[in-house]
Amino acid sequence: MEKTMTALVITGGYCNTERVKKMLPVSVDLIIAADSGYATAQKLGINPDITMGDFDSYCETLPPQMKTLRVPCEKDVTDTMLACEYARDNGCSYITIVGGTGGRIDHSISNMFYLEDLRRQGIRVKLTDGENTVQVIMDETVTVPNDGGYFSVFALDSCIVTQTGCKYPLNRAQLIRHRPYAVSNEVVGEYAAVTVQGSAILVMSKR
Repeated sequence: MEKTMTALVITGGYCNTERVKKMLPVSVDLIIAADSGYATAQKLGINPDITMGDFDSYCETLPPQMKTLRVPCEKDVTDTMLACEYARDNGCSYITIVGGTGGRIDHSISNMFYLEDLRRQGIRVKLTDGENTVQVIMDETVTVPNDGGYFSVFALDSCIVTQTGCKYPLNRAQLIRHRPYAVSNEVVGEYAAVTVQGSAILVMSKR
């Protein structure tokens, strides 16, 4: 049976390091730091297998033993996209992205939309800054654990959503991108179930 490979991509942006430490995968095959994500990796006590990017936001000297991939600033992908595509090309089908929110809103929006592209390629991705976790749901059912926080569902275009085990249940409700109303729901019991026909973004937020 072929082994499923997992990657950890550490980016710049906001990161609650203490919370992220408790949320990291137990086993990871490839650890990539994207540009200033190297500084975040150091705060997390993690040594990446490779650091890559255009290094417009990380200007310190990297250790000489660090495997490094430098690319021009004039490129068609962000450093986060570059790192995820490196993970994909090296056989990883599960990716956890750390950071990627806060700071420049254009980068945050880019990361949200890019999750859908990866999901359509058959790669499962979660993005977390320790306080928020984001993933794309596509024609499937996922469970949301009761951790005392909130969860929200946003249609990427138009989708049919059923939600059970939550304060505000839905039964085959149609969600459309430009009218988001399935926001700030709460789990009752151990977990909630979210079924999506189509594609949507699931956001889980800590209090």
